[in-house]
Amino acid sequence: IARVLTDNLLFGDDIGEFASNQALLDLPKWMVDGYVAYAGEAWNTEKDDELKSAILSGRYSSFYQFAFEKPQLAGHAFWNYIGEKYRKENITYLLYLSRIYKNVNNACLRICKKKFKEVLADFMLFQQERYIKDIRNRRNQVKGSLSVTEEVTKKDFFRFQANPNPKSNTYAALEFNKGLYNVKLVENFYDAKVLVKSGVKMNSADVNPSYPILAWDGKGSRLLVIYWEMGKTKMFVYDLIAKYKRYKQTIEGFDQILDASFMLDANTLVMSAVKNGHTDIYTYKIEEQKATQITNDVYDDLNPTLVSFPNRVGIIFASNRPGSIAPNQDTVIPSRYRFNIFMVDILNDSKEKQIAQLTNLKFGNAKYPMQYNTNHFTYVSDENGIGNRWAGFFATQRNGLDTLYYIGDEVLRNPAPKEFDSTLVAWQKQEPDSVSYFQVYKDSTYTFPITNYQSSLIETRIAGNNGQVSEVRREGDFKFLYKLKVDENALNKRNVNPKLSEYAKRALDEKKMVEGKAIVYNTKKVNDNIAKAKDFFQNEFADEQPDTINILRKPLSATKANVLTKSKLFDYRLKFSADNILTGFSNNILINRYQPYGGGSGPIQLNNGNDFNFTFKVGVNELFEDIKFVAGLRFGTNLKDKDIFLTFQNLRKRIDWGVTYYRSNVTNFFATQFNNMLITNLYQFNAKYAINEVKSFRATVGLRSDRGILRPYDNATGLSNPNALAFPDTLSKFLLTRFEYVHDNTINPTQNIWNGLRFKVYMDVNIPSTKTALNNGKPTMNVGFDGRYYHKIYRNFIWAGRVSADFSWGGQKLIYYLGGVDGWIAPKFNNE
Repeated sequence: IARVLTDNLLFGDDIGEFASNQALLDLPKWMVDGYVAYAGEAWNTEKDDELKSAILSGRYSSFYQFAFEKPQLAGHAFWNYIGEKYRKENITYLLYLSRIYKNVNNACLRICKKKFKEVLADFMLFQQERYIKDIRNRRNQVKGSLSVTEEVTKKDFFRFQANPNPKSNTYAALEFNKGLYNVKLVENFYDAKVLVKSGVKMNSADVNPSYPILAWDGKGSRLLVIYWEMGKTKMFVYDLIAKYKRYKQTIEGFDQILDASFMLDANTLVMSAVKNGHTDIYTYKIEEQKATQITNDVYDDLNPTLVSFPNRVGIIFASNRPGSIAPNQDTVIPSRYRFNIFMVDILNDSKEKQIAQLTNLKFGNAKYPMQYNTNHFTYVSDENGIGNRWAGFFATQRNGLDTLYYIGDEVLRNPAPKEFDSTLVAWQKQEPDSVSYFQVYKDSTYTFPITNYQSSLIETRIAGNNGQVSEVRREGDFKFLYKLKVDENALNKRNVNPKLSEYAKRALDEKKMVEGKAIVYNTKKVNDNIAKAKDFFQNEFADEQPDTINILRKPLSATKANVLTKSKLFDYRLKFSADNILTGFSNNILINRYQPYGGGSGPIQLNNGNDFNFTFKVGVNELFEDIKFVAGLRFGTNLKDKDIFLTFQNLRKRIDWGVTYYRSNVTNFFATQFNNMLITNLYQFNAKYAINEVKSFRATVGLRSDRGILRPYDNATGLSNPNALAFPDTLSKFLLTRFEYVHDNTINPTQNIWNGLRFKVYMDVNIPSTKTALNNGKPTMNVGFDGRYYHKIYRNFIWAGRVSADFSWGGQKLIYYLGGVDGWIAPKFNNE
């Protein structure tokens, strides 16, 4: 949606404006993509931490170097800087002025009063000074029994899992390298064993945020691995002692699994999984392959782990529900709420389970909850702008029993008599269908920070039941894994006070401005010696309670109606919009096809025979880009040579297919005395089956007709010559088939610049429908190979190499011409 809105802002709505802006407007790709990212996702603590690592790494001396290696982050950060330094209202206005002026430099002079290069230089200086100032009063005092450092320039590492055995230095990690995932088990820091490989090696690969999933059991003898393969969720448990994989199986019934960990025994897992679009908590029995649902609502429940406090056993997890008792209708929008820590009771077997809220963040989100010691739990919170470890003291006591009445489709919890009777009447029942009871607890928590790191905690896991946790942080181009013991000193003193980051301060100020609250600067505590108003003399009567009658008499504010309550579900109807419009002069190849033999003269041109052509092309896409229409018209300078083509492509399912019609008129194609014309019609069907993101099989079947016409006038004299009428038109028809295996692992960082390898192996079979003077009616076959490799030397300076070969046999011979380039104006030909 953000991309569509951005394109409308840049190129306009009507065809003429779209064509004009596309031809004249030349904005950096990082700038446009960054605006799309900024419009789609607001700046947050994760982006701020990622930018801090990039700026403080010391690798980038200029913004252009930074934008070349990380264009998405650079563009996103640039627009956030414009909003921070020159007001948010000027973000879209700057992009709009760039479109009006057709120049981003003039737009910057208007908004920032500086040239574009000066704004970029100020950005780098501003970010560096801000982050250096921010880390001065923060400490990274981490000491643990296991410390691992990994460089993440070429490879990246995720899902660090330290073995919970205190005497073991074994850890598991996920290595990501250009789309390939390797789950590695490392023993004694050096002995690495690959447990599973998944993914496809590709230059443009993004990290899968969920798979593979790793988890140790409590003893550190078994490692759980859940991964994605060929559209299925698979798992196994690696036995560290026996050195083999147990319980290889496919987990059915879930759209996706987001996280998993062992419970008390090695046969039970607690998982966060997606089913029917909802993310809920499940328990899973490995041997029985049976899943049990714990939560069932519209909210996202993540990072579940088992906890056991005095008088309470449950599952602790992070969720964006507004409270422990939250509405569960389809009109609820969970994304409006922050992620807090909750605990669900699992001892009762009733459908309704008590959920307790353990944190209440005013800013940021909480994640990775787990048990810390007997009475404390821990989690990661970015409430101060940096993901730090927090701890919470948990206490609980029994608070009676709740009664649930199941009447029809309704569930009544401790209903009043009138509500109970009216529900029975509504469902025409004499008594409820069933009754259940569950224990209610009264819980209380107290949370406080216990770390003050310079960079955010990226990952943290519980390391068994031995009072240990693992932490992963990133600083610059390095990731650090630590296995730490419970910090009892920090729990007892509770004196860690991490200050707000610069980003968090600005976000809180903006929130106060929206809420209409005053922003207080440089406040200091003032000793107030004035006691609160109380009776000076004491007596035997209790203090009088404040009068609440006036409070109850205040008029209630009208609740705002939710827009979604009036909304309805409609079947989706196809919606199309112009994807690209190309107008101008060119002689590019529209359809790459074999040409009829022209008698040996040259030059050979794969277009309509003109050196210069006027081209008009329109592409129309459906909203989800599943259906595409492309149409084009091109004619030469003589206004006689014309090309027309229409294409329809259906990309809804794994097998893409489409149809194409192409017509071409070429005058004087044959070197004869008479003026002549070659008319070609091509009706083509194409299909593509994707093996993965890089490899695919492609097939094309078409019917082609070439009609040669002699006109009754002489080319040399320009006079009429009726002798041409004695020669009938020549007509040849072919059934064309082409089969390809394509491997394309290239990226296009900028125009005409490629990186990576691509090749294809193909076979053509041309079957003539009739026997003519030019063919004997037998099919002609051709097998070929074409490979290209683009090696990056420095930035956009590349080395390109190509290898190709063709082998043909059959009823006709193929002639190959060496040399020439695509789009050659006034081509030359050696006739010797």
